[in-house]
Amino acid sequence: MRAWHFLLVVPFILSSCTSSYPYLVLTENCNCERYVHRDPEHKLEVAVSGTYRVSDRVFSSITISFDNRSRDTLSLRQAYLKGTSENVHYQFNGRFQPMPYVLVPPGTTYALTLEGADIDDVKEPWNRIAGERVTLEMRGLLLGQEVLAPIVVTLVPTNPKLLSAADSQI
Repeated sequence: MRAWHFLLVVPFILSSCTSSYPYLVLTENCNCERYVHRDPEHKLEVAVSGTYRVSDRVFSSITISFDNRSRDTLSLRQAYLKGTSENVHYQFNGRFQPMPYVLVPPGTTYALTLEGADIDDVKEPWNRIAGERVTLEMRGLLLGQEVLAPIVVTLVPTNPKLLSAADSQI
C-alpha cells in the first residue's frame, strides 16, 4: 500500500469511530453513573444507568434493572414509562408508553434496555447535549396486590467537549 493511500484511509476509519459517554443520575443526592432506587419496605431495588453517543444525531441507551427480593411477584403488566428529554427529540418524548408484559418472580432480576435516537437531523448534534436533561418516570409497578409509588429518575449527559475544554485551561 502506498503512503498516500494510508493517509486517505486513516481519517475515514477514525471518523467512523464513535465513543459512548455516560449519563449521570441526579436523583436523591446522587451524582453517579448508576443509581439504585431502594424500597426497603417492599424489598425491591430498581437500578438505572445510561450511555449516549453522538454521530450524525444523538443515540441513547438506558438500562433499568428490577431486583425483586420480596416474597411477592413484581408485575410490569400494568406499568408505564415516560421518558422526557429537554433537548433531544425522541419518538415518544414526554408520553407514557407501556412497559413489557413481564412478571418478575421473587428472588429474580429482570433488566430492560431503552434505546432511542433523535428524530431530527441537525447540523451540529453536539449542541443537543448542552443543557440536556432526561427524566424517566415509572408508574403502575405492582408488587403482589400493591401498586408501588412512582419512581422518577433524572439523568444528565457528561459532556466530553466541556471536560476537554476545562482540561486545556488548567
